[in-house]
Amino acid sequence: MRKARIVILLLLLSIPLSIFAQNEQRSKKEIEDVLTELDHVIANKKHYQALRQQRADSLEQIVNSCSITDYVEKCKELYRTLSHFDGRGSLKVLRRIEQTEEYANDPDLQAWTKLNASITYGVMGMYHSADNLTASIDPSVLSKEEQLHYFLTCRYNSERVAEYMDELNVKPHEEQEMIGLYNHIIGLLPDGYERDIMTANKELYLSNPQKALEVLAEKYPKTEGMERCRMGMVQAFANERLNNRQNYIYYLASTALCNLKSGYTTYEALPYLVHALYEAGDIDRAYNYLMCTMEDANTYPSRRLALGVSKYFPLINSSYRSHKAYLSHNEQMKRNSLIIIFTLMALALGFAFFLGWRQTKAAEERRRANQLQKALDQAEIADRVKTVFIQNMRHEIRTPLNAIMGFAQLMSNDLSDEERAAYNGYIRESNDQLLSTLDDIIDVSNMETGAFNFKFEEMNIDELCHEHIEENRGLLSPDVQILYKPKEKGITLCSDKKRIGQVLDNLISNACKNTTSGTITLDVAHYIDREKLQFVVTDTGTGVPPEKAEVIFEHFEKIDHYSPGLGLGLYVCRLIARALGGDIYLNTEHTGGAQFVFTVPNYTPPQEEEELIDEEILALEEY
Repeated sequence: MRKARIVILLLLLSIPLSIFAQNEQRSKKEIEDVLTELDHVIANKKHYQALRQQRADSLEQIVNSCSITDYVEKCKELYRTLSHFDGRGSLKVLRRIEQTEEYANDPDLQAWTKLNASITYGVMGMYHSADNLTASIDPSVLSKEEQLHYFLTCRYNSERVAEYMDELNVKPHEEQEMIGLYNHIIGLLPDGYERDIMTANKELYLSNPQKALEVLAEKYPKTEGMERCRMGMVQAFANERLNNRQNYIYYLASTALCNLKSGYTTYEALPYLVHALYEAGDIDRAYNYLMCTMEDANTYPSRRLALGVSKYFPLINSSYRSHKAYLSHNEQMKRNSLIIIFTLMALALGFAFFLGWRQTKAAEERRRANQLQKALDQAEIADRVKTVFIQNMRHEIRTPLNAIMGFAQLMSNDLSDEERAAYNGYIRESNDQLLSTLDDIIDVSNMETGAFNFKFEEMNIDELCHEHIEENRGLLSPDVQILYKPKEKGITLCSDKKRIGQVLDNLISNACKNTTSGTITLDVAHYIDREKLQFVVTDTGTGVPPEKAEVIFEHFEKIDHYSPGLGLGLYVCRLIARALGGDIYLNTEHTGGAQFVFTVPNYTPPQEEEELIDEEILALEEY
């Protein structure tokens, strides 16, 4: 139970941690998106500045052609356009206003002109001029909002002078006076972004960055242009004080992006962004943004920009050079590593190819050795076969010859008619046996050399089977009965009658020799859609061992060495069957004797097909 509680507690704790990790990851993605867009804008900043310059040029034409009554207002509009783009041009517009008759008669216009000139001098980095000009303004003639700008400008300028020139011409106003002024101005302003910005600035002044963020949290996404830039800077500084570096970089980048898209070159946010990216370790971007600000340091905002980035330039430049050197060294190391890897791979491949060549060569040598060994084995087998053949021939030929010679000599004696007839029968039997042996040898020789011809003709299968059954009936034992069982009567076949009879005679005679009791059956039936004819010779004799089912069809092979004959009968039968397009085999599934199956196709002689084709052609010609 206790373990279950611990597991549940860990799961509950992991949920906010996972949400925090997701938000953190999302924040990094948003920052990267803004920085990527800023990279693109900086690369094309001249385009945005050109658009801003076109608007200033069009306003310049309007000012030159407008009436006296509208002149000051149009100049003010032109000043607001140039104030964030061209400092020197802004001062020229303010001097135009000073030369008008309206300026000489209007103290408020004088205070406005001096205040904006002081702000422009401050932006340009001319703090003494800005400080002296601010001191000449009578704050009482300014509006409450302008008074706040006035006091902020005095404080800012005096701080810059103290920082860079070690001079202090204007004392900072007391904190209570500034707070009171903030409250007064905020009370006078209507609801809107100006009031929100003033409120957020007051909270920053009072060191309450979290409250400043709360003021602008909902308003910032809805703003554009200068409003968005001013709110973005407030939010950036508030996040910096809260030590939230990611949001600090995000708002600085967003503000810099907004400024550059509007064509502004005051670079309020970019110098801070340079330093923030440097501290975050993004050396490449920090250096690129630094170079962007340095390019415009001689135009506008001039010395202020130079002073703003001068404290970062040596450090970032040195780090960038070290970073580039490191990257170059790292790249060189990668190239060297790749060269070494490819070299090793080439050596490995070469070694692999060498081993493969060696193995191939060894395999070739083994193959040749095997071929030689096989040839030697075949020669030895041929020699043994020759020896067996000669031995069999000596026996199978000498036996009938001896019988013929012996009975021929006895015939010269005084014999009775019965003895003479018996001796004649023995001589004929031995002669037939000798002729059969010689015929088998000649047939094997002709078939193996390809000199074996067939004579195709129509035959009656019933007559053929009866003929060969009767020829072998004399070989039957007294207790053996031979039967002919065709599946259908009157079957005809076009093939070589002599060779088919030779196969049947061999199968029937073998069955008669190996069967001492029972039956021998010859079955005939069509096979495979009546395209082939199948002869099946079944006996109840001694049978053939399954392991000898294929051996008996080899030449000079017999079931045992004591059997009569050369062992060529079944070998000749298989040669004939396959030469005719059929086959012969022993059915090993049959038990209680042996069963041989002989198949032969029904053959149509080519000349008959040609005659049919010729007849069809003649018929078509006649038609």
